[in-house]
Amino acid sequence: MRRSPFLTAVCLTLLTAGALRAQEEEAAPRPRRARPAPPSAAATAEDRAFLHQLGEAQRALSEQLQQLRERVEALHGALTERQDENAGTEEEVKAAREEVKGLYVEISGVKQQIDSLREDIQGVNSNVSAFRTFSGFFIAAMVLLLAVNLVLVIRR
Repeated sequence: MRRSPFLTAVCLTLLTAGALRAQEEEAAPRPRRARPAPPSAAATAEDRAFLHQLGEAQRALSEQLQQLRERVEALHGALTERQDENAGTEEEVKAAREEVKGLYVEISGVKQQIDSLREDIQGVNSNVSAFRTFSGFFIAAMVLLLAVNLVLVIRR
């Protein structure tokens, strides 16, 4: 990866400027702080009231934080329950899929059996048709023989 010389020059300039500023701040004399005057009784009472107010606010925030924690724990419990239900549903779906696969295999076997039965039925139909034809000829021959026999009997 190539970096442009312009970008390198800008980075070096910024680093140099930052280092020079830090050296100037260290070299500059720091002004002395004046010692604060001792607080008066009114200021002390105001400070105590303010601190008391801060303490009350902190307690209220602590209670709200505890309520929020309880809500988060309740939500976590509900989430866990939903995840368990989801896992159970997924298991049921997997079982249903396996059952469908098994049924598909059974249906395929039944279809093959039906196809073989169709072939058998077609064979029987052709045999019955042949039998009807043969029996028709046989009956015709018998009627002819009976007619011949009747004619011979009547002639004698």
